[in-house]
Amino acid sequence: MLLTRLELRQFRNLEAVDWQPHARTNLLLGANAQGKTNVLEGIYLLATTKSLRGAGDPEMIAHGQGQARLAAILRREAAGSLRELELQLEREGKRGLKLNGKAVRKSSQLFGQLIVVLFTPADLGLVQAGPAARRTWLDLLLSQAHPAYLEHAQAFHQALRQRNAALKSLAEGRGSRALVEAFDEGLAAAGAELLSARLRAVQRLEPLAARAQAQVAGQGEALTLRLQSSVLSLGPGEALPSVEDLRQLYLRRLADTAREEAARGITVAGPHRDDLELCLDGKLARAFASQGQQRTTALALKLAEVEYLRQALGEHPVLLLDDVLSELDGRRQAALLALLDERVQTFLTSTHAEALPFAPGQVLAVSEGRLLKQAD
Repeated sequence: MLLTRLELRQFRNLEAVDWQPHARTNLLLGANAQGKTNVLEGIYLLATTKSLRGAGDPEMIAHGQGQARLAAILRREAAGSLRELELQLEREGKRGLKLNGKAVRKSSQLFGQLIVVLFTPADLGLVQAGPAARRTWLDLLLSQAHPAYLEHAQAFHQALRQRNAALKSLAEGRGSRALVEAFDEGLAAAGAELLSARLRAVQRLEPLAARAQAQVAGQGEALTLRLQSSVLSLGPGEALPSVEDLRQLYLRRLADTAREEAARGITVAGPHRDDLELCLDGKLARAFASQGQQRTTALALKLAEVEYLRQALGEHPVLLLDDVLSELDGRRQAALLALLDERVQTFLTSTHAEALPFAPGQVLAVSEGRLLKQAD
C-alpha cells in the first residue's frame, strides 16, 4: 500500500501541503511544535477518520479559518487500484466526505481505504496502561483488517448505550426490567461477533508478537497473549466456540448479572470490559516486568500489528512513527528500523537527521508549518 499524494489545506498550523511522498521512508525533520506531528495527524485522519490526539474537528482547523480540506491518492498494491480520499472539516462540526470523487454519507465508508499503523511514545506505555487502551488498540487493528468488525462494533456500542440508559432508569426507580431485556438480543448478537473476532485475532497475534519479543529481547522472555473476557474464559489450546455458542453464553451471563446491573445501572459484562492480558514467562507483564521489558513488549505488539495487517490484506500498511526512535535504545531501534527502507512506506518525524542508519527516500524540513523538501 502506498500513499502517492497528500494535500492538506488550512489544517492545524500547516501552510498548504501538496506532496508526493517517497514509496519508502519519508523523514520529517524539525524542532518541536513546528508541525511534524500535524502531517502525520492528517494522514491518520484520512485513514481512520479520527484525530491521533483525540481532537475535535474545530481544533484541527487553522486559526481564523472556517474549514479544512484533506485529500490523498493511494495505491492498493494487492488490488492494483488507485483510490482518492477527501475529507472536509467544518468549524460547526459537519464533514464532507468523498471516495473516488463521489460523496459518501458515512465516515465508515472512508475508514479502512488507507491502512496505517501509528506508533508514538505513548504506545510504549501500552503494557502498563489500563484495559481500555489495549481494547482500543485491538479494535483499531481488527477494524482495519476486517471491515465487518467495525460494523459489529458500532452495532454493539449502540445497543450498549440504549441498554445502559434503560438500566439507569431502572436503578432510579423508573422503567422496567422488560425494557432492559429488549436490548439483550441485539447486544448479545453483536457482542458475540466482537468476542469471536478478538479471540481469533489473539491466537494469530500471539506467535507474531512472541517472535518479535524474542528478536528484540533475546531468548528467555516468552511472551503470551490472552483475552480476558467477562463472558468466556478460554484456556491455552482450547477450541474457539462458534459465534452462536458465544451469543448464548453472553445471554446467560446477562441473566446472571441482572441483580448487580439493576443496582449499579450499567451493563457489567461484555466486550466493553475485555482486556488483552500480556505475560512474560507466565507472569503478568504490567505487574512484574521491568520498564525495559514492558517497552520491548509494546514494541513487539506494534511489530506484530504490522505483520498481522500484511497477512490479512496481502500488502503492508503505511507506518507512521511520531518521534518514537528517541524513546528507544539501540537494540529496540534496530528491531523497528528493520521494517523500514525496503518493505514499508514510512512517515517518520524526528528532531535529528542522524536518527536513521540509512539514507531515507525523502527528507522534508518542517519549520513554522512549512514543508521544504531537501535534496534526495
